[in-house]
Amino acid sequence: MTALLTDNLPLLAGAPNGIKKLRELILELAVRGKLVPQDPSDEPASELLKRIAEEKARLVAEGKIKKQKDLADAPAPVITFPLPAGWAATSIGEATICRDGERVPVSRAEREGLDKVFDYYGASGVIDKIDDYLFDKPLLLVGEDGANLINRSTPIAFMARGRYWVNNHAHVLDGVSEELLLYIELHFNAIDLKPYVTGTAQPKMNQAKMNGISVALPPEAEQHRIVAKVDELMVLCDRLEAQQADADSAHAQLVQALLNSLTQASNADDFAQSWQRLAEHFHTLFTTEPSIDALKQTLLQLAVMGKLVQQDPSEVSPSLQSLGTKEPKLVNKKFAPYPVPSGWDWIRLGDLLEEGRDISYGIIKLGTEPKQGGVPTLRCSDVKPGYIDLRGVRRVAHDIEQQYVRTRLRGGEVLINIRGTLGGVAVADKRLAGYNVAREVAVVPLNPELSAQYLSIAMQSSYFWQRINEQLRGIAYKGLNLGALRLFPIPTPPVAEQHRIVAKVDQLMALCDQLKAQISQAQQLHADLADALIAESLNEKTPANEHNASPREARALLGAEILYALDGEQHTGRVKLQKIISLTEHAAKLQEIQSNEQRFAAGPHDPALMRELADELEARHWFAERLRDNGKRYEYQPLSKAGEHRRAYQKLWSDEQRRCVDAILNLVHSWDTARCERVSTLYSAWNDLLIEGKPCSEDNILREVTQRWHDSKRQYTDSVWRSELQSMKQHTVLLPSGFGRRTTGGTLTLPGFE
Repeated sequence: MTALLTDNLPLLAGAPNGIKKLRELILELAVRGKLVPQDPSDEPASELLKRIAEEKARLVAEGKIKKQKDLADAPAPVITFPLPAGWAATSIGEATICRDGERVPVSRAEREGLDKVFDYYGASGVIDKIDDYLFDKPLLLVGEDGANLINRSTPIAFMARGRYWVNNHAHVLDGVSEELLLYIELHFNAIDLKPYVTGTAQPKMNQAKMNGISVALPPEAEQHRIVAKVDELMVLCDRLEAQQADADSAHAQLVQALLNSLTQASNADDFAQSWQRLAEHFHTLFTTEPSIDALKQTLLQLAVMGKLVQQDPSEVSPSLQSLGTKEPKLVNKKFAPYPVPSGWDWIRLGDLLEEGRDISYGIIKLGTEPKQGGVPTLRCSDVKPGYIDLRGVRRVAHDIEQQYVRTRLRGGEVLINIRGTLGGVAVADKRLAGYNVAREVAVVPLNPELSAQYLSIAMQSSYFWQRINEQLRGIAYKGLNLGALRLFPIPTPPVAEQHRIVAKVDQLMALCDQLKAQISQAQQLHADLADALIAESLNEKTPANEHNASPREARALLGAEILYALDGEQHTGRVKLQKIISLTEHAAKLQEIQSNEQRFAAGPHDPALMRELADELEARHWFAERLRDNGKRYEYQPLSKAGEHRRAYQKLWSDEQRRCVDAILNLVHSWDTARCERVSTLYSAWNDLLIEGKPCSEDNILREVTQRWHDSKRQYTDSVWRSELQSMKQHTVLLPSGFGRRTTGGTLTLPGFE
């Protein structure tokens, strides 16, 4: 490894996915001849290739292997970097002997009851034992099919030793020496196999594709040195990974210990001291997303302990009689889960309900949706911690819903998942009146004199879920019992204090989200620095400078990549393409795009960019923009050179930037145009606030969208916008950083916030 890398190992290892990148870099350096020095006295690889050809001819003549298909017509090996001295360009088919014809598949049923003495290999390692064997020597097995060809969650190639059987899910490669096979194993695990894989639903790498893989082959002696060095460095990566895991664990424990000191404080002075300790080290403690999530959970717990806002002695706890409860039953303070401030009471949840209504769970089982109309019905997947996700709401026919009037929402109820994905608790605001709930969701109709948002906070707190989990312990199928919910003690402050708590929690959660966005931005910078070091270690220019591109060319490359990735996705028209360009430009910080977006009806839009893009895509024979549906929408048709943009695309932007683009594309590929518009609008409004240094609370972001953008934005309810925003916060790639230009149009100068 180069001195540049060894001197900067902490930076590389500490970058996002840093050790994973480091492993990939070690393999890439190895197969490029940059990991160990060349020795002029080594026999050149061309001599090794001659011996391989002679050995193949001998084995064929002796009938030990079948004659390989003629490789003369195969394309010449393509090596994209200068070959070091003594190396030779070859292919997998030329360098190895394929023994796939000797594989015999054995079904699981056939394996049952056998003595199971010998190893039985599949695509990913030993999977069973059988009482017979096919091979009795070290051979290289290469996964032939499965998603691992693409995602590489485990090594795709591995050595098999001993006596074993191989099924038809792995290619079997032999070689003139085990050392050669070890180097070929390393090569397989270093390269991108996507160009050699066919199919998407069931990826497969057939023998012809595998044989055509180009290999830069070192001299035999250098192969040994490379394999030994890779083994040595992978052990170093293992140590770094263990150290990082230990450091992450220690950091998490420290954060949790200090947060616990807040919730466990015995009095005001103790709490003040614990808070001061935390405040002094805030920016060194909360440096990761998990630590911020832990902070959020602690804030919820502090809220329901009366430690988040000041108490007012003139305020009193809600009178149960005034709430209409016939038989008020306060929880005996001797049995209270923890002390609460004066003016608070522990009240069972069943005694806080609206008079005449009870907690009830949904009975509707969703089936085939009606073609038109129907009643929107919330499932457990729609009820998230703190918000309701309205993007995938399904509907049930009116005649079916009429049977379940008791769970029809009026607005203001608290919803909680009682089956399936537990942890979802949120308030159904007035805009959801008329919705219903499916069988996994319970409806808690709180007395309208109280704050449903406060109850939602209480039911998201660690206190609530610790007690719930105690009740669920030992139950195979997890589910909340409504009887236990009715008896659940809720720490209940005066109504005015409930509203102060809700306002404070909203404010602090917005700050936590901003902190997450800053962390994301810092991680991106860290990753960019690591990528620059990696590029320099390969003696290449940094990716951003390797291929200079005008904005026109950069836009064409980005547009072509998006259309290439989403080819065949039915929703991809001009509007969706524009929104994805907007998201990828800003999220991946693609300086070259230089869009000038306006606050148009369909979200951030640069009409000049889109006109120019259509012309450029067609001029390069990549994609053609065509009207369809009687001129109502555009679609993009691949042309003769579709896909040929990729080499220039990969040279223009760094690995990290391209990974960011891929992450966006993975998220949006199945989104309809309306959702792309909503997300890109929210992203741009949030990004504008960051550019101008304004507070980025949820209310401020939504004010930008609904009051300062375009009247068309009001077609979506406040609940829909909030749900979309909450969903965005679950994906780091959708957290803006303030990159790029501010959108124009709408209100040109943002007024101050209240």
